[in-house]
Amino acid sequence: MLSLFSFERIRFKGMLLVVLPLGFGCALILTVSEQLIHPDQYFSVVDFLQNASVYSACTLLALLFGEQCKLEGFLLKRSGSWLKKVTLILIYGGLAGIALGVGYHRWYALYGFRARVRPFRLRRMTTFYDSFILSLSAAVTEELVFRLLLFTSFLWILSWLFRPILMMNGFNRWIPLVFAVVFSSLLFGFVHGVYGFLFAFGAGVTLCLIFLRGGLESAVLAHFLANLVFFNLTYLR
Repeated sequence: MLSLFSFERIRFKGMLLVVLPLGFGCALILTVSEQLIHPDQYFSVVDFLQNASVYSACTLLALLFGEQCKLEGFLLKRSGSWLKKVTLILIYGGLAGIALGVGYHRWYALYGFRARVRPFRLRRMTTFYDSFILSLSAAVTEELVFRLLLFTSFLWILSWLFRPILMMNGFNRWIPLVFAVVFSSLLFGFVHGVYGFLFAFGAGVTLCLIFLRGGLESAVLAHFLANLVFFNLTYLR
């Protein structure tokens, strides 16, 4: 049974081996991407440590919630052969990501590539290197927040709230999962603005399913490739 007060039984020491590398990795990627967007700004140790703290905390919370709802967010920590895991990453991360990028490019073409649709942080993107860094930064940070943290936390909270219904037979056990996908995808859509909301919401649903099947690794790869393909087809052709 889920409990609001069972976090003390979690193995924090093992979690820190995941939390700290991810937190500092996100901070490093953000620092590099911010240098591209704001080249006149100097490196700030304070900002770096703040970002590292925020993303480390997000990762820790996600692992705590995942432990409670029996969801392993990392494919590499799940059971199964390495061949199967690599296959899942290639299919759900590689192929799905390329398909999302091409689909987003065609969707964006409906707006005629008007300047106002292009976010400010993408206007300095002029080379493949720029698109690579910005794609990687968005993929790692957004998947950590929206899939690993928000989706997992929604799933745990809703599973706890719907406990009486979950005890029944039938499709009731899918209710928390469906709502967790919808809620986290709505938030993902909102942060992408008016023009990007609909496609971002659909991409959020797709990335949630990828996360469930192929773990955070596949979701990050799919998000990265989707952005990379979209940026290069749309802005750098």
